Amino acid sequence: MEDYEMSSRTEDQFTKTIEDYTSAIPSSGYLGVALGAMALSMVCQATGRGKWGNFIAQWVPTWLIIGVYNKLVKLEGHDQSDRGAEQLGEYSCDFCDSKFSLQSDRQNHQKHCSLRSTVN
Repeated sequence: MEDYEMSSRTEDQFTKTIEDYTSAIPSSGYLGVALGAMALSMVCQATGRGKWGNFIAQWVPTWLIIGVYNKLVKLEGHDQSDRGAEQLGEYSCDFCDSKFSLQSDRQNHQKHCSLRSTVN
């Protein structure tokens, strides 16, 4: 029974691959697409294309939900059970003062923190 519970809590490789790619996109990107859909919808409504405006307006919550999911993946990683074998310790980011208990959390943070530091 315990093996079944552990296997049902882990993500499959397909999901992990998607999350690896989407976590590289900044959360502001998803917010920008949602705001762009709002603006395009308003333009369609103002120019008499109400049906298109309504259709495009329905994209907004979808992009916002994808952005929230993206943020959760960045903050929580894949699965708690995937990290089960990792040892707790004290790890700090090479680019900022952030502290972490898991090495994988530090590595995920540094991946994004290093991108921010190269932009500045």
